[in-house]
Amino acid sequence: MTQQFSRRVFLAGSGVAASAGIVGVANAQPAPGGAETVSVKEALMLRRSTKRFGRGDVSREKVLEILWAANGVNRPDSDGRTAPAWHGAKNIDIYAALEDGVSLYDPVANTLEKVSDTDIRADVSPTAFVRRAPAVLIYVSDRQRLEEAAGDIATSAPEELEIAARVNSAIMAQNVYLFCAAEGIGTCLLGTVDREAIHTALEFPDHLSVTYIQPVGEIG
Repeated sequence: MTQQFSRRVFLAGSGVAASAGIVGVANAQPAPGGAETVSVKEALMLRRSTKRFGRGDVSREKVLEILWAANGVNRPDSDGRTAPAWHGAKNIDIYAALEDGVSLYDPVANTLEKVSDTDIRADVSPTAFVRRAPAVLIYVSDRQRLEEAAGDIATSAPEELEIAARVNSAIMAQNVYLFCAAEGIGTCLLGTVDREAIHTALEFPDHLSVTYIQPVGEIG
């Protein structure tokens, strides 16, 4: 693996952080095989936030691969997921806003279920670069599911639920970051969200709340 890794990674300078045991990487590129061949260490070295997206599309199949990385089922016998969750709460749903509308990710079936035919990508955030991304992931927390998992904590320490909703979302987002890094795809996690616009567009009930959004697309 070390020999294979050295062939893939290009260093901008000759400095090596030997004292830290980590090679300083610049301008590194993912391997041709993408996530199938890139190691976790390589993906971590490649991870970054992208705020410039190209004009290329991201296929629906690739969006599904990204969503599986975020919170897909990796242990079917127990409905185990690729991301851990506070108290085992499966409270986060991920919606994908695409050009042809918005779909809800079903982790068990690993499918996208259309919930709206409206393209809302330009409405989900006041941040300009978001609307240029071909796909925008929307992390949505279900407070009822979170309260059920929390048990007595829901009444004794209700502030923990808000923290848990954001932490559970952020863990999934990091999975997306690493998968996208391995695939050479750009992404960025954002808390600058027009939550009211999303709630209105998708007709969310009060127990659903948007935590973050994550645009995904070709690096511009």
